[in-house]
Amino acid sequence: MQNIMTVTGPIKPDELGFTSTHEHVFLDNTRQQWSANTVLNNVDLAYKELMMYKEAGGQSIIDVTTADLMDRENGRLLPVKHPEAVKDMAERTGLNIILGTGWYREPYYHKRLYSATVNQIADELVQDIETGIDGTNVKAGVLGEIGTHFSWISPVEERVFRAVARAQKKTGVLITTHTNWSPVGIDHLNVLEEEGVDLRRVIVGHVQFWPDNDYHLELIRRGAFVAFDRMGTTNKTEFGIFVNAIKSIIEAGFAENIVLGQDICYRADYVSYGGNGYRYMPYKMKEDFLDNGISEEAYNLMVFENPRRALIGDN
Repeated sequence: MQNIMTVTGPIKPDELGFTSTHEHVFLDNTRQQWSANTVLNNVDLAYKELMMYKEAGGQSIIDVTTADLMDRENGRLLPVKHPEAVKDMAERTGLNIILGTGWYREPYYHKRLYSATVNQIADELVQDIETGIDGTNVKAGVLGEIGTHFSWISPVEERVFRAVARAQKKTGVLITTHTNWSPVGIDHLNVLEEEGVDLRRVIVGHVQFWPDNDYHLELIRRGAFVAFDRMGTTNKTEFGIFVNAIKSIIEAGFAENIVLGQDICYRADYVSYGGNGYRYMPYKMKEDFLDNGISEEAYNLMVFENPRRALIGDN
Protein backbone atom coordinates (compact mmCIF):
# COMPACT_ATOMS: atom_id res chain seq x y z
CA MET A 1 0.00 0.00 0.00
CA GLN A 2 1.40 3.40 -1.00
CA ASN A 3 2.52 6.00 1.50
CA ILE A 4 1.09 9.50 1.86
CA MET A 5 3.49 12.41 1.39
CA THR A 6 3.38 15.04 4.13
CA VAL A 7 5.55 18.14 4.44
CA THR A 8 7.83 16.26 6.83
CA GLY A 9 8.02 13.12 4.71
CA PRO A 10 5.98 10.02 3.89
CA ILE A 11 3.62 8.39 6.36
CA LYS A 12 1.73 5.12 6.26
CA PRO A 13 -2.02 5.41 5.52
CA ASP A 14 -2.93 4.09 8.97
CA GLU A 15 -1.07 7.04 10.53
CA LEU A 16 -3.46 9.55 8.97
CA GLY A 17 -6.25 9.39 11.55
CA PHE A 18 -8.83 12.15 11.85
CA THR A 19 -8.45 14.33 8.74
CA SER A 20 -9.80 17.62 7.50
CA THR A 21 -9.41 17.56 3.72
CA HIS A 22 -9.50 21.29 2.93
CA GLU A 23 -7.57 23.83 5.01
CA HIS A 24 -5.05 26.67 4.81
CA VAL A 25 -2.29 27.13 7.37
CA PHE A 26 -0.91 30.34 5.84
CA LEU A 27 -2.61 32.33 3.09
CA ASP A 28 -2.63 35.53 1.08
CA ASN A 29 -6.16 35.99 -0.26
CA THR A 30 -5.99 39.76 -0.74
CA ARG A 31 -6.85 39.40 -4.42
CA GLN A 32 -10.37 38.60 -3.23
CA GLN A 33 -10.60 41.36 -0.63
CA TRP A 34 -7.95 43.88 0.39
CA SER A 35 -8.26 43.34 4.11
CA ALA A 36 -6.22 42.02 7.00
CA ASN A 37 -8.98 39.41 7.38
CA THR A 38 -7.77 37.71 4.19
CA VAL A 39 -4.15 37.26 5.28
CA LEU A 40 -3.06 34.37 7.50
CA ASN A 41 0.60 34.91 8.38
CA ASN A 42 0.76 35.09 12.17
CA VAL A 43 2.87 32.04 12.95
CA ASP A 44 2.22 31.97 16.70
CA LEU A 45 -1.52 32.42 16.24
CA ALA A 46 -1.61 29.67 13.61
CA TYR A 47 0.19 27.39 16.07
CA LYS A 48 -2.34 28.18 18.80
CA GLU A 49 -5.30 27.49 16.50
CA LEU A 50 -3.82 24.26 15.09
CA MET A 51 -3.05 22.97 18.56
CA MET A 52 -6.74 23.37 19.42
CA TYR A 53 -7.47 21.07 16.48
CA LYS A 54 -4.91 18.54 17.67
CA GLU A 55 -6.04 18.64 21.30
CA ALA A 56 -9.63 18.02 20.17
CA GLY A 57 -8.53 14.86 18.32
CA GLY A 58 -7.43 16.11 14.91
CA GLN A 59 -4.41 14.33 13.46
CA SER A 60 -4.05 15.39 9.81
CA ILE A 61 -5.00 18.19 7.45
CA ILE A 62 -4.73 18.70 3.71
CA ASP A 63 -3.46 22.24 3.14
CA VAL A 64 -4.63 23.22 -0.34
CA THR A 65 -2.71 26.51 -0.56
CA THR A 66 -1.38 26.80 -4.11
CA ALA A 67 1.35 29.02 -5.57
CA ASP A 68 -0.96 31.95 -6.25
CA LEU A 69 -2.36 31.81 -2.70
CA MET A 70 1.06 31.86 -1.08
CA ASP A 71 2.29 35.01 -2.87
CA ARG A 72 5.27 33.22 -4.38
CA GLU A 73 5.51 35.78 -7.20
CA ASN A 74 5.13 39.06 -5.31
CA GLY A 75 7.25 38.57 -2.21
CA ARG A 76 6.83 36.77 1.07
CA LEU A 77 4.44 37.25 3.94
CA LEU A 78 6.51 34.89 6.09
CA PRO A 79 10.14 34.86 7.27
CA VAL A 80 10.83 31.75 5.16
CA LYS A 81 9.35 30.27 2.00
CA HIS A 82 5.78 29.11 2.40
CA PRO A 83 6.47 25.34 2.15
CA GLU A 84 9.20 25.65 4.77
CA ALA A 85 6.85 27.57 7.08
CA VAL A 86 4.23 24.82 6.76
CA LYS A 87 6.88 22.18 7.43
CA ASP A 88 8.01 24.08 10.52
CA MET A 89 4.41 24.20 11.73
CA ALA A 90 3.96 20.46 11.19
CA GLU A 91 7.10 19.76 13.19
CA ARG A 92 6.04 22.14 15.94
CA THR A 93 2.48 20.82 16.27
CA GLY A 94 3.08 17.16 15.47
CA LEU A 95 0.24 17.22 12.92
CA ASN A 96 0.41 15.46 9.57
CA ILE A 97 0.11 18.24 6.99
CA ILE A 98 -0.25 17.29 3.33
CA LEU A 99 0.49 20.33 1.15
CA GLY A 100 -0.98 20.99 -2.27
CA THR A 101 0.51 22.38 -5.45
CA GLY A 102 -1.04 23.98 -8.50
CA TRP A 103 -2.90 27.15 -9.40
CA TYR A 104 -6.08 28.40 -7.75
CA ARG A 105 -8.24 30.28 -10.30
CA GLU A 106 -7.69 32.80 -13.06
CA PRO A 107 -7.80 36.16 -11.19
CA TYR A 108 -5.01 34.81 -8.97
CA TYR A 109 -2.79 33.40 -11.71
CA HIS A 110 0.74 34.62 -12.25
CA LYS A 111 1.15 36.32 -15.64
CA ARG A 112 3.54 33.70 -16.98
CA LEU A 113 0.77 31.10 -17.05
CA TYR A 114 -0.79 32.86 -20.02
CA SER A 115 2.22 32.03 -22.18
CA ALA A 116 3.05 28.61 -20.69
CA THR A 117 2.06 25.40 -22.44
CA VAL A 118 0.11 22.61 -20.79
CA ASN A 119 3.20 20.43 -20.63
CA GLN A 120 5.35 23.21 -19.17
CA ILE A 121 2.85 23.73 -16.36
CA ALA A 122 2.57 19.97 -15.83
CA ASP A 123 6.35 19.60 -15.59
CA GLU A 124 6.48 22.24 -12.83
CA LEU A 125 3.79 20.44 -10.88
CA VAL A 126 5.57 17.11 -11.20
CA GLN A 127 8.73 18.75 -9.89
CA ASP A 128 6.81 20.09 -6.87
CA ILE A 129 5.63 16.54 -6.12
CA GLU A 130 8.80 14.61 -6.86
CA THR A 131 11.54 17.09 -5.83
CA GLY A 132 10.06 19.93 -3.78
CA ILE A 133 8.00 23.11 -4.00
CA ASP A 134 9.57 26.46 -4.91
CA GLY A 135 13.14 25.23 -4.67
CA THR A 136 12.68 23.64 -1.24
CA ASN A 137 12.82 19.97 -0.29
CA VAL A 138 9.19 20.08 0.88
CA LYS A 139 7.18 17.86 -1.46
CA ALA A 140 3.56 18.34 -2.42
CA GLY A 141 1.24 15.47 -1.55
CA VAL A 142 -1.82 16.52 -3.57
CA LEU A 143 -2.68 18.60 -6.62
CA GLY A 144 -4.93 21.47 -5.63
CA GLU A 145 -6.97 23.30 -4.91
CA ILE A 146 -7.42 23.77 -8.65
CA GLY A 147 -10.36 25.99 -9.46
CA THR A 148 -12.57 28.03 -11.69
CA HIS A 149 -13.59 31.63 -11.01
CA PHE A 150 -16.97 31.62 -12.74
CA SER A 151 -19.56 28.98 -13.62
CA TRP A 152 -17.44 27.87 -16.57
CA ILE A 153 -13.78 27.03 -17.19
CA SER A 154 -11.87 29.84 -18.89
CA PRO A 155 -9.29 28.99 -21.59
CA VAL A 156 -6.30 29.47 -19.29
CA GLU A 157 -8.03 27.59 -16.47
CA GLU A 158 -8.64 24.71 -18.87
CA ARG A 159 -4.92 24.70 -19.68
CA VAL A 160 -4.17 24.43 -15.96
CA PHE A 161 -6.71 21.63 -15.49
CA ARG A 162 -5.14 19.68 -18.34
CA ALA A 163 -1.68 20.23 -16.85
CA VAL A 164 -2.91 19.00 -13.48
CA ALA A 165 -4.38 15.92 -15.14
CA ARG A 166 -1.08 15.11 -16.84
CA ALA A 167 0.84 15.64 -13.60
CA GLN A 168 -1.61 13.36 -11.80
CA LYS A 169 -1.20 10.61 -14.35
CA LYS A 170 2.56 10.76 -13.91
CA THR A 171 2.64 10.96 -10.11
CA GLY A 172 -0.58 9.26 -9.01
CA VAL A 173 -1.50 11.84 -6.36
CA LEU A 174 -4.98 13.04 -5.49
CA ILE A 175 -6.55 16.04 -7.27
CA THR A 176 -8.78 18.41 -5.29
CA THR A 177 -10.76 21.17 -7.01
CA HIS A 178 -12.39 24.50 -6.17
CA THR A 179 -15.91 25.19 -7.41
CA ASN A 180 -18.24 28.12 -6.79
CA TRP A 181 -21.96 28.80 -6.68
CA SER A 182 -22.66 26.66 -9.73
CA PRO A 183 -22.51 23.03 -10.92
CA VAL A 184 -19.14 23.69 -12.59
CA GLY A 185 -17.72 20.55 -10.98
CA ILE A 186 -19.20 18.62 -13.92
CA ASP A 187 -16.95 20.61 -16.26
CA HIS A 188 -13.97 19.92 -14.00
CA LEU A 189 -14.55 16.19 -14.30
CA ASN A 190 -15.10 16.42 -18.06
CA VAL A 191 -11.69 17.99 -18.68
CA LEU A 192 -9.88 15.67 -16.27
CA GLU A 193 -11.55 12.62 -17.78
CA GLU A 194 -10.65 13.75 -21.31
CA GLU A 195 -7.02 13.71 -20.17
CA GLY A 196 -7.38 10.17 -18.84
CA VAL A 197 -7.63 10.79 -15.10
CA ASP A 198 -9.34 8.11 -13.02
CA LEU A 199 -12.09 10.23 -11.44
CA ARG A 200 -11.88 8.16 -8.27
CA ARG A 201 -8.69 10.19 -7.62
CA VAL A 202 -10.59 13.50 -7.59
CA ILE A 203 -12.26 15.50 -4.83
CA VAL A 204 -14.69 18.13 -6.11
CA GLY A 205 -14.59 20.88 -3.51
CA HIS A 206 -17.14 23.34 -2.10
CA VAL A 207 -20.14 21.37 -3.33
CA GLN A 208 -22.18 22.75 -0.42
CA PHE A 209 -22.46 26.05 -2.30
CA TRP A 210 -24.60 24.35 -4.97
CA PRO A 211 -26.81 22.22 -2.70
CA ASP A 212 -28.51 20.22 -5.43
CA ASN A 213 -28.67 16.50 -4.74
CA ASP A 214 -28.83 15.56 -8.43
CA TYR A 215 -25.59 17.49 -9.02
CA HIS A 216 -23.86 15.85 -6.07
CA LEU A 217 -24.95 12.37 -7.11
CA GLU A 218 -23.81 12.90 -10.70
CA LEU A 219 -20.31 13.76 -9.46
CA ILE A 220 -20.30 10.71 -7.20
CA ARG A 221 -21.64 8.29 -9.80
CA ARG A 222 -18.81 9.32 -12.09
CA GLY A 223 -16.41 8.22 -9.35
CA ALA A 224 -15.43 11.44 -7.58
CA PHE A 225 -15.46 12.34 -3.92
CA VAL A 226 -17.46 15.43 -2.95
CA ALA A 227 -16.21 17.83 -0.28
CA PHE A 228 -18.36 19.79 2.11
CA ASP A 229 -15.61 22.06 3.29
CA ARG A 230 -16.95 25.04 5.20
CA MET A 231 -18.31 22.89 8.01
CA GLY A 232 -17.18 25.33 10.70
CA THR A 233 -19.57 28.03 9.55
CA THR A 234 -21.16 30.06 12.35
CA ASN A 235 -24.27 30.64 10.22
CA LYS A 236 -26.89 28.18 11.50
CA THR A 237 -29.06 28.42 8.39
CA GLU A 238 -26.07 27.71 6.17
CA PHE A 239 -25.03 24.78 8.37
CA GLY A 240 -28.53 23.34 8.10
CA ILE A 241 -28.33 23.47 4.30
CA PHE A 242 -24.97 21.67 4.39
CA VAL A 243 -26.24 18.96 6.73
CA ASN A 244 -29.38 18.32 4.69
CA ALA A 245 -27.30 17.92 1.53
CA ILE A 246 -24.99 15.47 3.30
CA LYS A 247 -27.96 13.48 4.60
CA SER A 248 -29.42 13.23 1.10
CA ILE A 249 -26.19 11.71 -0.20
CA ILE A 250 -26.02 9.26 2.72
CA GLU A 251 -29.64 8.24 2.16
CA ALA A 252 -28.80 7.56 -1.49
CA GLY A 253 -26.13 5.11 -0.32
CA PHE A 254 -22.97 7.13 -0.97
CA ALA A 255 -21.58 8.02 2.46
CA GLU A 256 -18.24 6.59 1.31
CA ASN A 257 -17.88 9.42 -1.23
CA ILE A 258 -18.10 12.36 1.19
CA VAL A 259 -15.13 14.18 2.73
CA LEU A 260 -15.19 17.19 5.02
CA GLY A 261 -13.17 20.30 5.77
CA GLN A 262 -13.43 23.79 7.19
CA ASP A 263 -11.45 25.90 4.69
CA ILE A 264 -9.95 28.24 7.28
CA CYS A 265 -9.15 31.21 5.03
CA TYR A 266 -10.07 34.28 7.07
CA ARG A 267 -8.81 35.48 10.42
CA ALA A 268 -12.47 35.65 11.44
CA ASP A 269 -12.54 31.84 11.10
CA TYR A 270 -10.11 31.51 14.01
CA VAL A 271 -11.42 30.79 17.50
CA SER A 272 -9.32 33.77 18.60
CA TYR A 273 -11.45 36.03 16.38
CA GLY A 274 -14.83 34.53 17.23
CA GLY A 275 -14.99 31.70 14.68
CA ASN A 276 -15.11 27.95 15.19
CA GLY A 277 -11.52 27.42 14.06
CA TYR A 278 -9.79 24.28 12.84
CA ARG A 279 -10.95 22.54 16.01
CA TYR A 280 -14.67 22.48 15.14
CA MET A 281 -14.66 19.17 13.27
CA PRO A 282 -13.08 17.02 16.01
CA TYR A 283 -14.49 19.13 18.85
CA LYS A 284 -18.17 19.69 18.05
CA MET A 285 -19.19 18.39 14.64
CA LYS A 286 -19.96 14.82 15.72
CA GLU A 287 -22.45 16.10 18.28
CA ASP A 288 -24.05 18.43 15.73
CA PHE A 289 -24.30 15.63 13.17
CA LEU A 290 -25.92 13.25 15.65
CA ASP A 291 -28.40 15.96 16.64
CA ASN A 292 -29.32 16.32 12.96
CA GLY A 293 -29.77 12.63 12.19
CA ILE A 294 -26.35 11.72 10.78
CA SER A 295 -25.03 8.52 12.34
CA GLU A 296 -21.74 8.04 14.13
CA GLU A 297 -20.84 5.41 11.53
CA ALA A 298 -21.28 7.92 8.69
CA TYR A 299 -19.37 10.57 10.62
CA ASN A 300 -16.43 8.20 11.13
CA LEU A 301 -16.40 7.33 7.43
CA MET A 302 -16.20 10.99 6.45
CA VAL A 303 -13.37 11.98 8.80
CA PHE A 304 -11.29 8.80 9.04
CA GLU A 305 -11.81 6.30 6.24
CA ASN A 306 -12.79 8.40 3.24
CA PRO A 307 -9.82 10.82 3.40
CA ARG A 308 -7.45 7.86 3.61
CA ARG A 309 -9.09 6.17 0.62
CA ALA A 310 -9.03 9.38 -1.40
CA LEU A 311 -5.34 9.95 -0.74
CA ILE A 312 -4.16 6.44 -1.59
CA GLY A 313 -6.68 5.52 -4.27
CA ASP A 314 -8.15 2.62 -2.30
CA ASN A 315 -11.69 2.75 -3.65
